[in-house]
Amino acid sequence: MNKILKKIMQILKIATFSLVFLLGLNKISFACDFLSINIGGHKSEIEQYFGTIEPNEENAEELNDVITVSMEIDSFCPNSNLGDSFIHAFIVNDKIAGILIEVLNGTNNEESKKQLLYNYVISNYGKIENSSRPDWTGYKVWNIGGKEIIYGKWYDREKFLIEELQISNAEYNSYLFVE
Repeated sequence: MNKILKKIMQILKIATFSLVFLLGLNKISFACDFLSINIGGHKSEIEQYFGTIEPNEENAEELNDVITVSMEIDSFCPNSNLGDSFIHAFIVNDKIAGILIEVLNGTNNEESKKQLLYNYVISNYGKIENSSRPDWTGYKVWNIGGKEIIYGKWYDREKFLIEELQISNAEYNSYLFVE
């Protein structure tokens, strides 16, 4: 009887540890689930990552009532495997208007050649026809759960590759196109 009780206690310890571990992983993966960001929600929902979001010279620019704050992707989403990328959050009237993930390419476009953001996009949002080559350019739009997801790659001045993922909705998507 004592052996059975010890075995049950051992199983309970393992189950408890596993549950705590899985819940911890879930919290990390939640931060990487960009669709879980509440577009139209109050800015306080993402301030845990960006800090207090108010217009100031250090971390924001205000243009046409849009506040943009930015940080390295791994600060927002640890172990994201998105390489040298930044996440930008767009705030309008204290509401989350959308986010943009931007790959930071050098003169040889090395980051985009790794296809890290591209692989994230096709794994999470769907295929893009004829796009598997690292030098592919174009864009794809998905509508998922009331959100508009736009992935695109294009050349600026025929040399520098711009690669980004935008997530917003019909009400706020125009705010992400501010020059």
